[in-house]
Amino acid sequence: MDRFRLGGVPGVTPAKWMRVWRERMPDVPIDLVAVDEADAVGALRDGRVDAVLARLPLPPEDAPQLHVVQLYEELPVVVSAKGHPIVAFESVTIADLAGETMLTADGMTSAQLLEVVATGAGLAILPMSVARALGGDQTRHRVVTDLPSTTIALAWLQAADSPLHQELIGIARGRRAGSSRGTDREHSADREHRVEPGQSATGGKPPSSKPRQPARPDRPRRPGGPGRSGRPGPGRRR
Repeated sequence: MDRFRLGGVPGVTPAKWMRVWRERMPDVPIDLVAVDEADAVGALRDGRVDAVLARLPLPPEDAPQLHVVQLYEELPVVVSAKGHPIVAFESVTIADLAGETMLTADGMTSAQLLEVVATGAGLAILPMSVARALGGDQTRHRVVTDLPSTTIALAWLQAADSPLHQELIGIARGRRAGSSRGTDREHSADREHRVEPGQSATGGKPPSSKPRQPARPDRPRRPGGPGRSGRPGPGRRR
């Protein structure tokens, strides 16, 4: 394979992983290929991409032919035109959206759906990453606190598995260059791996494994110390 083609659905931002790839694999260029969500598996089957960052769930009929590694979660948001009253809230619930006209893709791409939202025709529920990437300056979005998150995963055909795919998994999971993968595969047909939020897949530092130290109780004030007014207490001379 003279170059690696990584597909990405709207909203994914693999820039950090691609930068690490170029440092570790300078002889194998990596390209990001934009694909629509409905076309993620099709792009793999047609050979347009070697792996794809896709939004789960994928079509169940394709599962037996795929390796899937879960990477991170996305918050759900409601998107509106910028002048909509919902913009006054920091976050909303499903109940807050009662009575609103809710739009769905119905064959449109995410970009097309957001163009309709921008006209004020209604609201749409999308992953936050999509709203940020494609919403433009005519829309606003707010987190919907009682909706489930969506999951971004790395998927590729089992028949196309290669050391380059394993290298990409290692980069996404924060494995150091040259470190051993051990005897276990980085994936299997009946097991999925997840990069937890806060780990290197999202650009943050992993949480510390050290237990937090209990807070020290406040020391009692010595008799004669300054009072609340700032004057010397009765036990001290001026």
